[in-house]
Amino acid sequence: MKRWIGFLAVLLLWGQTRLRVVSMVPYDSPWEDALNEYIKAVEQTLGPGKVNFRKFLSGQLGGEVEMVRNVRMGIQEIGVFSIGAMAEGLSMPELLVLEMPFLFESDEEVDYVMDALFEEFKRRLLAKDVILVFWGVNGWRHFGCATKPILSPSDMKGLKMRAQETPLYIEMYKALGATPVPLPTPDVLMALKNRMVDGFDQTVVFSTSTGWMGQIKHFTLSRHVYQPGALIISKKAFDRLPPDIQKALLVEKERINLQARGRKLVRDEEQSILASMEKQGNVRFYRLSPQQRDAFRKAIEAAMPRLESHLGPEGKALLAQIRAKIAEYRKGRSAAKQ
Repeated sequence: MKRWIGFLAVLLLWGQTRLRVVSMVPYDSPWEDALNEYIKAVEQTLGPGKVNFRKFLSGQLGGEVEMVRNVRMGIQEIGVFSIGAMAEGLSMPELLVLEMPFLFESDEEVDYVMDALFEEFKRRLLAKDVILVFWGVNGWRHFGCATKPILSPSDMKGLKMRAQETPLYIEMYKALGATPVPLPTPDVLMALKNRMVDGFDQTVVFSTSTGWMGQIKHFTLSRHVYQPGALIISKKAFDRLPPDIQKALLVEKERINLQARGRKLVRDEEQSILASMEKQGNVRFYRLSPQQRDAFRKAIEAAMPRLESHLGPEGKALLAQIRAKIAEYRKGRSAAKQ
C-alpha cells in the first residue's frame, strides 16, 4: 500500500511547475494570509495540480537583501519583500523614495499614490529583471526601545538603534542623534537580547511576529516612515514558464482586489495587536502629540538634502512625481469636504 501511495504522489508531482516563494515575512502572519490569497487566485485560474508553490518564509533562505538578489538572478522564483530591501538588492536607490521619512500622512494617501504610480514602478523594475505583480504593505514604522521612551529627538542621543540596511535609515538615525547599527533582519532578535542594540524602528505587526516586541519596554507610535512591500517574480524564471502559467501568475484581473485584501489584513491585525498588548501592559505604548511628531519631522528635515542625495537622479524625479500625486490627493480630499 505504501508503495502505491508513493507512486501516486510521484504521478501527481510529475509535470507540475514548482515555484519557490521566499520572504522574511513570518509564518502565521497576515502577510502569509495575503500570500495564500495570491496562490489561491493562481490555482483557481490554472486548475488543481498545475503549479506547486513551496513557501520559504521567516528568512529560511537567508537575509532579505540576499533573497532579493537571488530572485533577480532566477535562483528563486517569487519573493515578497520590503521596498527598502529591494532598493538595496536590485541596486535601485530610487526605490527608497517610497520610504522617505514623513512623506505620507495617511493610509488612504499612500494607497492613492501607490496605485497611481503602479505602472511606472513596474516598468522600472522590469528593467532590473523582476516583474512587479502587486503592492504589499509592511505599514507604518515606529520606534521601539528597551531602555527608555522615545518622545523627542533628544531622547535618541546615546542610543544604539538597529537600522535597516539602506543609507536612508542610517542617515535618519544620524539626524536624530542616535548611533545606527545596520543589521539584517535575522540578526536583530539576538542583537536585542544581547543589548548590542537598544532598539529599532519597525511596524507593530512585524515587531510582534518576530519576537522583537518581547525584548523592549517602550514603543512610540511615531508613524515616521510608511514602508510598502511588493510581490515580485524573477523575469528569468518567468520567461522559462509556459504562457498559461505566466498569465496566471500575473493575476492582472485580480490585482486590485488582492492588494486591497492584503492591506486590510495587515492593518486590521495591527489594531488587534495594539488593543491586546496595551491590555497586557508588558510594553508601554506612547502616542505622540502633533507637536511632538513635528519635532521629529523638523529634526529630519535638516538632513533631507543628505537623504535625497541617496536617491540618485532617478529617485529625485520619482520624488517629484510622488509629491505631485500627494498634492493631487489632498486637493481632491479638500474639495470633497467643501
